[in-house]
Amino acid sequence: MTEKLWVVRPEPNFVNRLPHFLEKGIVAIGWPQVGDLSLAQGKQHLATRLCQAYVHYLGDKKDDLAMDVGVLDRFVNQIKRGDFVLIPQNGDVFVGEVTGDYVFRPELGHDGPEAGYPHWRTVRFLKDKKPFLPIRSLPLGVRRAIDCRLAVFSIHAAAMAMWSLIKQ
Repeated sequence: MTEKLWVVRPEPNFVNRLPHFLEKGIVAIGWPQVGDLSLAQGKQHLATRLCQAYVHYLGDKKDDLAMDVGVLDRFVNQIKRGDFVLIPQNGDVFVGEVTGDYVFRPELGHDGPEAGYPHWRTVRFLKDKKPFLPIRSLPLGVRRAIDCRLAVFSIHAAAMAMWSLIKQ
């Protein structure tokens, strides 16, 4: 099995975007000021773009830089068509299959309550865009994996338990 399972949090720029994700059939992340990353050449390039766009990474947030570069790299370069995303929200998890490559939406490329999530991937949500399952009914390993607070990450350790649920 070459598909991977990813968790994508629905709060780019700290605003709940799950209704938009479901309506538009997408998952998305923030960092609007870094611009289009479709030609990003590795993690060093992503780090440079983050530091140029958000100077706080050079000061009080320099410890967050590696973590945030990892999130961008996973979303832009590692997630692939055919992978599945888990989106935890309010005690439920939504599941979707990634159907598109990374896309930058410049019209959403500014910070603020009505934008701020310009990095997109299209998704076909399972269960007609309704919650897949309550988080409490997921296998323990999956629940523990979902507890990670990163915006985008894979759940390799718990993948087999979740695959059996998705494939049913």
